[in-house]
Amino acid sequence: MPNASSPEFLDRYRRHILMKNIGGVGQKKLCNANILLIGMGGIGSASIQYLAGAGVGNIGIVDQDTVALSNLQRQTIYKYNDIGKKKVEVVSRFVRELNNNVKIEKYDFFIDNPKSAEVISKYDLILDGTDNVKSRIEINKACIRYEKPLIFGGVSGWEGTISFLLKDGAPCYECIFPNIEDNSNEPNCNSEGVLGAITALVGSYMAAETIKYICSTGNILTNKLLIIDILNGCFEVFSAERNVKCLACSKKYEHL
Repeated sequence: MPNASSPEFLDRYRRHILMKNIGGVGQKKLCNANILLIGMGGIGSASIQYLAGAGVGNIGIVDQDTVALSNLQRQTIYKYNDIGKKKVEVVSRFVRELNNNVKIEKYDFFIDNPKSAEVISKYDLILDGTDNVKSRIEINKACIRYEKPLIFGGVSGWEGTISFLLKDGAPCYECIFPNIEDNSNEPNCNSEGVLGAITALVGSYMAAETIKYICSTGNILTNKLLIIDILNGCFEVFSAERNVKCLACSKKYEHL
């Protein structure tokens, strides 16, 4: 962690330090935090900008994709000259240039890699910014296994969804979306398209949830599902409870 009494630290994080719910103590917690962000697409690339800017000290990033022209409509961390480059390399460079106090660990593979579960076990908080059901289920299973809190975000069309999972009795992903593997008609960006701005909104909200969690302040989205409908200007919060019969998590948490 950088010297918390140095002029650079105090100047860089002044706007956080002035906030009564963060302050100097909260900023030190952020600088010592250890989180994993999976997926450097529209959601993940938005989240990491605000997490790095906030000074989150240790951030792991997972993605094997390269930058494509079609990404630039919503993944504005990337530039035209980045097309064909590895996303983890471009994001790592961005973070170094924004805040060189943040340590970035790059994992250049997809989440179905056998190494993924071990990587997840090393971090204190997991953010899922992936764009497909298979990856979300694998992340969910690993977080259940290693008892890691998980922030999930998804987008399609004009809508976004966010929930804080697997913390203090909160449900897992499959509690909220049971039998989702069997739903071949589940909407996604490839089939439905997506508004670029909704990915930034969901990613930013996930970053804010992360900051609240690290600083132990405010109300996070445990036992809640936030659905954002930009087209109709609606933000709705629904109750989301653990399913005691959930095939993914019920045995792990049957003592709770």
